[in-house]
Amino acid sequence: MTSGSFRFPYGTSFLEAVIPARNLAAVLSRTQAPGLGKETEAVAAALRNPIGCPPLIDLVSRKTKVAVIVTDNTRACPDDRLLPPILDELAQKLPRENITIIIGLGLHPPLNKAELAQKVGENIVANYKVINHDIDDVVEIGTTSRGNPVEVNRRVVEADFRLSTGFIEPHFFAGFSGGGKSIAPGVSSRRSICRNHGFKMIEDPFSRAGILKGNPVHEDIAEQAKMARLNFIVNILLNDDKEITHIFAGDPLLAHEKGCEMEKALVGVKVNHKVDVTITSNSGCPLDLDLYQTCKGIDNASMITREGGIIIVASSCNRGPGPAAFLDLHSGAASPGEILEKIRREEPVGVQWQNQILARAQLSKTIYLVSDLDPEEVKKMLMLPVPSIEEGLTKALQALGSSAEVAVIPEGPLVLPLLEI
Repeated sequence: MTSGSFRFPYGTSFLEAVIPARNLAAVLSRTQAPGLGKETEAVAAALRNPIGCPPLIDLVSRKTKVAVIVTDNTRACPDDRLLPPILDELAQKLPRENITIIIGLGLHPPLNKAELAQKVGENIVANYKVINHDIDDVVEIGTTSRGNPVEVNRRVVEADFRLSTGFIEPHFFAGFSGGGKSIAPGVSSRRSICRNHGFKMIEDPFSRAGILKGNPVHEDIAEQAKMARLNFIVNILLNDDKEITHIFAGDPLLAHEKGCEMEKALVGVKVNHKVDVTITSNSGCPLDLDLYQTCKGIDNASMITREGGIIIVASSCNRGPGPAAFLDLHSGAASPGEILEKIRREEPVGVQWQNQILARAQLSKTIYLVSDLDPEEVKKMLMLPVPSIEEGLTKALQALGSSAEVAVIPEGPLVLPLLEI
C-alpha cells in the first residue's frame, strides 16, 4: 500500500484526497451505531419511559402552556422528525393553541419562512405557532453562582412547561451540545451569552470538548437551565446517515448526562502522540455553512497537532465567513496574540469566543483552508487559502519535511480526540 484515499464532508457533498501511506500516522473516525429504524415509535416510547422523571403526558394538563425549544439550522438535529411524535403526545392532553415552538437561535440570525419549514416541517409551520428567539425580548430571572446574569426569552419564562430538543455531539468549550444549551445560549440575551462565553470562562483548561465535570461553561449553562425551569428534554445521537441511533428523554440533567456518556463512548478516539499535520473537515452541511462554525473542526484538530504544525481544514463556507464582528476582530489584528489581548482588555467584543478559540489555535499552528471563500477573506482571518486538500498537503510537506506525520479526521468536530501523553 502506497497511499490511502479519504472522503471529507464538504457542504452537501464530499472532497476526496489521497494521503501517502508513509506519512499517515492516524485516522480518527467515530464508531457508527445503527439507526433505530422506526424513529417515530422510538421517540414516542422515550417520551413514555423517560429518564429521571414521569412520562411526558403526566407532566402536563389541558390548561398547560408549553414552550418547545428547538435548534436552528446550524445544527443537524432532525426537528422535523422529532416534533411530530412530541406534538402528538402533547395533543392527548392539550390543544395546539397552548404550544409555542421557539427556534433557539442564540445570537444567530433568524430563520425565514422557507428555512422554518425546512427545519421543523411545513405542516408544523402551518398548524402551530413557530417563532424565532428574540434576544431583546427577555426577562431577567436571576444570577448564577458565578455571577452571570440569567436573561431568558419572555415566552419561555411565561410558559407553564418547557421542553427542548437537541443533538448531542462534542462541543469545543461546553463539553457536549444538547441539554441546557437550548436555554443558554439558545433563548438567552446577548448579555447572558457574552458572560457565559467570556474570556476567562473559555480559557479555563476544563472548558474543552468532552469534559462536563469541572467545566465552568457547562456548569453555568446547567445552572441557567435549572433557573429557567427547563422541564424535559429530548436529545438524540445520529450516525453518518443522519439516522437517529439513540434517544435520551426526560430530566434535563440526568438524560443529558446519559446521552453524553454514550456519545463519548462512540466518538472518543485515543491518540498516543501529536502529529505534524492534521487534515480535517467541519463535517459538511450544516456545520460548514460559514467560517465562524468551522472553528469547531479547527479546535478539534489543534488538540492533536504539535506546536509549529499545520492544520488543513476543508469547509465550504458557502454562506461566507459568518458574523461581521467575527471577521472584523480578526482582520483588524496583525497576530493571534493581538486578538487575544484585545478580547482580554475590551470584552465583550462581538462574538469574541469564536475569535478566541481560533486565535488560540493560531498561536502555535498554521491553518490552511479549503473553502468557497474569497482568498483575500481567508487571509484576513490569518489563514492560508489552498485550492484543494492534496495541494495543501503538498505545501505542508514542503514546509515541514517529506517525512512529516499526518493525522486524518474526516468528520472534524463529530470525533473526540483523546490524547494520551
